[in-house]
Amino acid sequence: MPASATTSGLLNSLLNDKVINEAFEIARSNRTGILQTVSMGAPRLAFEGSKLSWLDMRVDATSSTTTSSVLVGGTTVPVADGTKFRAGMTLSPTGSDEILLVTAVSTNDLTVTRGFGGTTAAALTSGQVLTIDSVGREENSTAQNDGIFQPDPIENFFQTMDTAVEFSRRALATLQFSGTNDLTFQLSERIRQLTIQMNRALVRGRKASATIGGNAVTYTGGLRYFLDQVGAIKTDNSAAALSLDALNTLNAEIVSRGGMANTLALPIKQARKISQLVSAQYDSKRLSDWSADEGSILTLPSDLPLVGNVNRIVIDTNLSDGEAIMFDSNMISIIPMAAGNAQDSGAWRTVDATAPGQDGQRTRIIGDFGMEIRQSKTHMARLYNIG
Repeated sequence: MPASATTSGLLNSLLNDKVINEAFEIARSNRTGILQTVSMGAPRLAFEGSKLSWLDMRVDATSSTTTSSVLVGGTTVPVADGTKFRAGMTLSPTGSDEILLVTAVSTNDLTVTRGFGGTTAAALTSGQVLTIDSVGREENSTAQNDGIFQPDPIENFFQTMDTAVEFSRRALATLQFSGTNDLTFQLSERIRQLTIQMNRALVRGRKASATIGGNAVTYTGGLRYFLDQVGAIKTDNSAAALSLDALNTLNAEIVSRGGMANTLALPIKQARKISQLVSAQYDSKRLSDWSADEGSILTLPSDLPLVGNVNRIVIDTNLSDGEAIMFDSNMISIIPMAAGNAQDSGAWRTVDATAPGQDGQRTRIIGDFGMEIRQSKTHMARLYNIG
């Protein structure tokens, strides 16, 4: 290699933003864990220097429960949440063939027509679920809201993630450009470390800030952080073994809030258990239809048995042995900070970090990212304390 090729800036020019971004995308798509199931969002400007914000549109569930028993002839039905109902709705009580027609709503009391549509009225019990079947409106009616609330402002922090590639002058002078070389190896190792770091942040990250060396440092919150917030679905399994009933109950709670989930994330220990449960539900022909990606994603040919819309199982070693997370992967994005990261794709940038007088070169790979986890109270849930 000509001596001129080892002048300052060679390493930085070789590891340009485009190379780094493309290499990371390859590593991310093949990386085990939840990270490979989510998308990389468009770059976004921060506000207050470090914050990422979005709006959660909360769509209400399609059912509520009675709060007291009602006799066969009773036309006033008290419910837990009257805001979900309006005149013109037809309701089905769980375990009954009767249809109720709502004619008026006063706070949490519904005025109903019993045995609507030729059905037979039956006594209602306290805690019975009333599911909204349909809504009928008169011609030329005015608009009314149906369980859709004003968006809630949600925020997270951007977090700086970085690593560095370093070569001595001699290493640069003997670099081989045919096939795999030291630079390629070092790049793949650094990208692998960044991928691991980002996946851990996605699962374990806590939205927080600290002062280190007199400077403010921000950390992005991940799935566990949002599932720890008030109102999120977080269910204690009471040290019982993982079961399809427990997963189905978790999924049912998501659905009852108007959400859905398409992915189940498990640690290795619980993945072994779910394999046993699924094997008991599928015959050998169906099991042969499973597809695997490096042992980290298993996709069922149809819905996971008895677990609603879930059709993908992800193994993630960042989860604890006693937990499982069910989520809609469409609600999770990794957002790069705009106007600060790489210009080519908005993901990573490279910086010449060579020390003054250093007999070699160092390039820093750096990016600022925030986890956008939308609809965390309706489209995802955590089951913990699994035996």
